Amino acid sequence: MTEFRRHTLVWLSQAPGAETEDDRARAARWHEAGRPFVVTRRRSDAREVGLGFCTTDPAHPKLRPRRVAARTDPDDIVRHARPPALAEIARCPAAMAETNSFSRLIAAAAAVGVTINVYGSWMWQALTGERHVHAASDLDVVIDVADLDAALRTAAFLARAEQDLAFRIDGELSFPGVGEVQWRELLQDKDEILLKSVDTLKLVPRSQIGR
Repeated sequence: MTEFRRHTLVWLSQAPGAETEDDRARAARWHEAGRPFVVTRRRSDAREVGLGFCTTDPAHPKLRPRRVAARTDPDDIVRHARPPALAEIARCPAAMAETNSFSRLIAAAAAVGVTINVYGSWMWQALTGERHVHAASDLDVVIDVADLDAALRTAAFLARAEQDLAFRIDGELSFPGVGEVQWRELLQDKDEILLKSVDTLKLVPRSQIGR
């Protein structure tokens, strides 16, 4: 089986499992609508892939969207993709109010050769057209980096770029084959960093990140 990274979008051949009857029904409706699920940390030692998705309540649109955990057999995954690129997010209707900020960030990233993908509320907003973003929403980014030096440069770039934006940048730097770390943590003087992957959640020595 292919080992998918966290934040990977997957489409399934059949609806995934979930813990409760209500969540199984939500997952079935989500799947029937042709929507992707996102790969999360595996919740057991089983072969199943951990999934998540985020639903809104049409009858109560102002309620906070509900995050739902699900799981699937890897053989049921028929397609996968990385989260949407920043430019795709910038084209969704909700981003029109923040056009200047998105344009600045896209230009700044291109100038330094950083490829930004987006997950979280902005991703769900762009993919579904439903209300996931609100005035205080962060932009959750995931950026691939090759090693610790590249991660530090990218984290410093995000800290600079954020100063010119109308929203806060949250998110992670992804070391392919290793896992993800919060970019803000890298800018703190800590000996250990929290590393997340589909299989692990652990503190690792800072010097070992990306090796």
